[in-house]
Amino acid sequence: MDLQTILVLIIFGIALGYLLRKFVWNPIFEARKRSIGTLDGGKTKCGDKDCGCH
Repeated sequence: MDLQTILVLIIFGIALGYLLRKFVWNPIFEARKRSIGTLDGGKTKCGDKDCGCH
């Protein structure tokens, strides 16, 4: 293989890794970190009812 082909393969690998990390890896682990419950992530100050005070 010549140098140009090797450089193209390296750049393609880096681009593919970036896309996989951005669109596959991060969404999987961000979904696990999200808290389920209130709309503001469980930080309501007035209880479980949405009174509109926040």
